[in-house]
Amino acid sequence: MKTKLKKFTEFSKTILPNEAKYLQTKYQFIDSEKLQIIKLLISNALSQKEFIDFDTSINKRKYSYIKDWVEKKLANIDVDATIGWLMSLKQKILTDAISSSEEKEFLHYVSTYKTIEFNFQNLYDLAKEYKSYLLVRMRYKDHQIIADFIEAYKTHYIQVKDINEKLYTATTEITNQYTLNNNETKHLEAWLLEVFNDKNIDGKNRYQAFVLLAFIYTNYNENAKLKAIFDQIDYYFSQGEMYSRRLLSNYYASRVLLHSKQDEFIIAEFYGYLSIRQNNNDTLMYLNNLVAILLRNNSPKKAFTLLEKYKELYKETHNYHQKIGYCSYLIRVLSELQKNNLAEATAKTFLIKYKNEVLKHRWHHFFTSFINVLIIQEKYEEVLKYAAKFNLIEKESERQKQSNYVPNISWSISLSRYMEGKINSSRLLEEIKAPLNDIQPTKNQKQLMVKVIDTLSNNLPEAFFKLKSYI
Repeated sequence: MKTKLKKFTEFSKTILPNEAKYLQTKYQFIDSEKLQIIKLLISNALSQKEFIDFDTSINKRKYSYIKDWVEKKLANIDVDATIGWLMSLKQKILTDAISSSEEKEFLHYVSTYKTIEFNFQNLYDLAKEYKSYLLVRMRYKDHQIIADFIEAYKTHYIQVKDINEKLYTATTEITNQYTLNNNETKHLEAWLLEVFNDKNIDGKNRYQAFVLLAFIYTNYNENAKLKAIFDQIDYYFSQGEMYSRRLLSNYYASRVLLHSKQDEFIIAEFYGYLSIRQNNNDTLMYLNNLVAILLRNNSPKKAFTLLEKYKELYKETHNYHQKIGYCSYLIRVLSELQKNNLAEATAKTFLIKYKNEVLKHRWHHFFTSFINVLIIQEKYEEVLKYAAKFNLIEKESERQKQSNYVPNISWSISLSRYMEGKINSSRLLEEIKAPLNDIQPTKNQKQLMVKVIDTLSNNLPEAFFKLKSYI
C-alpha cells in the first residue's frame, strides 16, 4: 500500500499551480473519499507551505482513479499533445498509412469542432490535405464532413494567416530593437494586446502576441505592464487556454526574471523551482537562472544540491552558453561554501577543456567566478598571469561600454597589481575609481558593486572602504 501511495505522492508533486487551478474548476465527484483526494492534491499544488500527506486508509484504487482522471483532463487541453497528434496524422495521410480507427477519430474531431483552438491553423491545413485524400478514394460522405468544416472556417483561416504574417513582421521589428536598439516599436502595442486578448483568434497567434508584448515591455523597461500581461496569461492558463507544460515552464522562467528585476527574490525563487519541474530543451537555462536567485537569497547549499542533481544534463549539453553558465555558478557556489581549492580546480579543468568556447561565448561570466576564487586565496600572481594570457584588461575596457557593467574583474586585476608591488596605493585608488567615471549605476548595479567591494576589502580594507564612500 505504502509503495502505491509513494507513487501517487510523487505524481501529485508534479502538478503545477496553474494545472491545479484548472482542475479545481472541473471535478464533480460525489464519492467523499475521491473528493478528499482531489482537494488535497489541489491544495498541495497551490500551497507554498509544507506538503500534507495523503490518507493511507483510502482504497488505492481510488488513488489510481484520480491519477487517471487528472492525466486525461490535462491531456485533453495540452496543445503540444494536440500538435503531436495532428503531425502524426499528416504523415500517415501523406504516406497512405492512416488506419480506419485514426480516420474515425479525426472525422469525429472535425465534425464536433466548436471553438478556434491553439493549433487551428495546423488543423485547417491538415483538413485540406485530407480532403484530397478522401476525394481520390471516392469517399463522398466523409469528404462532405471535411468540406463543410473547410467552408465553415474559411474566413477564420484567412484571418489567422493574415495575423500570422503581421506577427512575423512585428517579430522582426521587435527583435531588431532588442539586439540593435535601432527603432521604435511602441506603435505595435495596442494591436498586440488586441490579438492577445481576442478569444476568437487561435491560441498560437495569441501566445506569440504575448511573447512580443513581453519583449516590448522589457525593451522599454515597463515592469508594471509586463506584470499585468503575465497576470493575464496566468489567468488564461488556469482556464485551460494555451496550455502545455512546455509553455508553462517558459512562463514561470520569464516570471523569475521579472521578479528578480523588481528585487522580489523570494517570489523569483518560487517561480524558479516551478520552471524546472518539467524537463525540456531549456531546463539548463532555467536552472542557471534559479541558481543565480538562490545565490542572491544567500542559499548556496540549496544551489549546490540543485547543481548536483542536474550534473548529467550539464555534461550532456552542447549548448556552451548554458554549459559555461552552469560551471561559473558551480565555482561561485563552491567558493561560498568555503571549498575554494575545489572551486579553483574545477575552474582550471574547465578552462583547459573549453578554452575556445569560454572566450567565444561567456568569458566575463566565467572569469568573474574564477578570479574571485583566486583573490579569496590571495593568489595575485595567478590573477595577473591569467589576465595577461587571456587579454582580460582589453576585454574589460570593451565591456565597460555596456549598460549593466560591474567592474569586478578590473578591480581584482588592480588589487593584484598593487599586492604584487606593480603600482602604489594612490595609483590603485585611481584605477579602481576609473571604471565608475562614465556610468550612472542602477540600484541593482550599486548592490552588486557593494557586494564586490565587500569581498575585495577582505584583502585590502583601506582602498575599498574609500571606494565605497565614492559610490
